[in-house]
Parts: sequence; C-alpha cells; structure tokens
Amino acid sequence: MLSQVLTQLAAADPNPTPAPWRVITMVVYFVGLFGTFGGSLAYVLVVGPVLARPSVAPADRDVLRRRAALTLAAIGTWFLIGLYLQLAGKAARVKGEEIPFSEAVLPPKLLAYLMKPAQPGEWMSIGAQTTVQYATWAVSAALLILLWSSRLHPRTGRVAGAAYVVAFLAYAVTWLPTDPTAETFDSVLDGVMNHVHVLAVSTWVGGIATLALLAAVHRRLTPHAGVVWGQIWSRYSVVALTAVGCMVVSGSWLAWKYVGSIGDLVTTEFGRLLLVKVSLVSTMVAIGGVNEFLLMPRIARARAAGADDSVFRLAVRVFPRLVAVESILGVGVLFVLAFLTGSARAETGSETPVVDGGVITVGLVLIAAVAISLVTTAKISDRLIGGPTAATTADLAGS
Repeated sequence: MLSQVLTQLAAADPNPTPAPWRVITMVVYFVGLFGTFGGSLAYVLVVGPVLARPSVAPADRDVLRRRAALTLAAIGTWFLIGLYLQLAGKAARVKGEEIPFSEAVLPPKLLAYLMKPAQPGEWMSIGAQTTVQYATWAVSAALLILLWSSRLHPRTGRVAGAAYVVAFLAYAVTWLPTDPTAETFDSVLDGVMNHVHVLAVSTWVGGIATLALLAAVHRRLTPHAGVVWGQIWSRYSVVALTAVGCMVVSGSWLAWKYVGSIGDLVTTEFGRLLLVKVSLVSTMVAIGGVNEFLLMPRIARARAAGADDSVFRLAVRVFPRLVAVESILGVGVLFVLAFLTGSARAETGSETPVVDGGVITVGLVLIAAVAISLVTTAKISDRLIGGPTAATTADLAGS
C-alpha cells in the first residue's frame, strides 16, 4: 500500500503536490488503519492480560475495560468513514480517467470504479481486488463498532482479536498480484518491506494513541490503579520495542529504494519531506526512551517504597502526557506521509535500484544490529527497574 502511494508518479511532475482533499482523506484513513491495528493489538497483548490479573481491583477493571471498549468502538466508526473516503479517492485518481472528488464520493461512481473489468494479463481487476480488501476492512471496523454495546464489553479481548485478524487479512489482499507475470524478486521484496513498515508503524503509533486515550479516565480510578498502569506501560514497552525495530529495518529499505544518495535528502522535495518525517519519528523514539529509562525505574522505586501516590502520579498522569505528545507527533507523521508522493530518484533521474547479493548482505547485517540493540535495550531497562526493586520486577514486567 505504501509503495503504491510512493510510486504514483506524474509524467510532468515526479513529486506532485496532492490536492487538499487527498491529504485529508489519507490522514483520516491512516488514523483509522493505525488505530485498528495498533489499538486492537494493544488491548489483546497488553491491556486485556493485565486487567485479567486477580490483583486488579474490580472497580478499576470495570472502568478501564469499558473505556477501552468504547475507544475501540470509536476507532472502528472512524475507520469505516475513512475507508469510504479513501475508496472515493481511489475512484477519483484512476489514471487517464480522473474525476473531481465531489463526484467520486457518489455511490454510482464508486460502483463504476469497482466493477471495471480486468486488463489483458490480469487474473483479477484492480476494482475487484479493492472490493475484496475494503469489504474485509469494513468487516473489521464493524466488529469494533459492536463494542458500543455494553453487553460485549466483557468480551472486548475476543472482539479486538477478531478485528485485528480480519484487518490483517484485508491488508494481505494486496500481496496477491493482479498480474503474476509482472512480479519479480525486487517487487515481491519491496511489497513485503512496505507491509512490514505499515504494520510496525501502526502497532507503535496506534498502540500509544489508544493507551493515551484510555489513560484519560484516571479520575475514576482507585489509588491502586497506579500499579495497574505501571504493568500496562511495562508490558507495552516490549511491543513498542519490537515494532520500532521492524520500522527501522523496513524504513531503511524504503529510504534506499526511493532516495538515490545522501545529498538527495536536502536537494529534493521528497528528501526534505522524508527528513521531516524522520525527525518526527526520532523525537517519538526519544520520548519513548525517556519513558523507558527514566519514568519506568522511578515507578518501580516508588512501588518498592510503597508510595502509592507517587506510583499513581507517575504511571497515570505523567507517563500518559508524554505518550500523548508521541501520539500528536504520530499524526504529524501521517500528515507528512500524505505529501510523500513520487521519489527523490524520480526527481533527480537516478536509476532504479537493483537488489543484489551486496544489498541483501547489508540488510542482514542491519537486521542483526537492530536485534542486538533491542535486546541490549531491554536488558538495560530490566536492570534499571530490577536493580533497586528486584522484588517487584516480575510484577511490573507482567511475568
């Protein structure tokens, strides 16, 4: 999907500025997509398991579960609207048959786009593939929308898990080429890296945004909820570290694919926008580092000292504020992404890069380096938390 956005080049302008409606629809769509992937996974892997622990006060469990269910329901509603707008955007941008967006949102125009016959050599038309994908995504959104019903709140984990699986299957639809004869090793690898990048960013940004929204109910929690949130943040850090690692690897691939040289980062429009995006992401990572290496140890020390007030303040008030800043920066990344059309290589006329043994070797070395750095980061974090508070390490880590 991301590769399709980046490779839509105009003949007269290799990096065309998108229309305002295109920026809006893309941001709305990606917010819904990231929320669906990241929010659902955050509940299934982090919030749900923590709330299921017998040590959690029933009152805190009820408040947080209800808030999480309503947050996911709102995400599903947003995503369903975003899907329609994004689909209309696709219908408006059919090459050679462009129409105004105001016309593309009309159901007859959408149906005309979806029912276009396949081209010679295609076993499935683009319209048919889009129909399958967006219909499946709509099912995922509908599952989350069901959580508006309080009757399903006790089953929020199952609903969120089902929504994530269906959303993943919908995303995987684009892995199936409409014209298999046109596929090469480069194109397959490019598709895999693009999907990994979107899934990683969705997991990270969507997860922290969902948790930030969930933390807004702190006034209705008991003083013991600080420990619960300490467990949530600690458990989510493992998910975030993994997502960031995948994002670094796939992002490095995309940078090599679409930027010909270091100089292109400052001499081309695409490169400058990419630098802005990288700066925003780097700031998010830095804030995550503050949370991991400064706040988590402080929460652990306060917990060991029995200072429930301090635990509550750090885990339920201070921590979510920093996460909220990360979420805002994440929306900024989506806004920049809407302008990342074309590539720096297209602007400079550079040759299309070719994957060879050297590139694969460098990629494997990068993967190994990222894996080592993530393991090292996790060990340092564990030591900072577990050093003075070994008795509570297992509780905070969720093991």
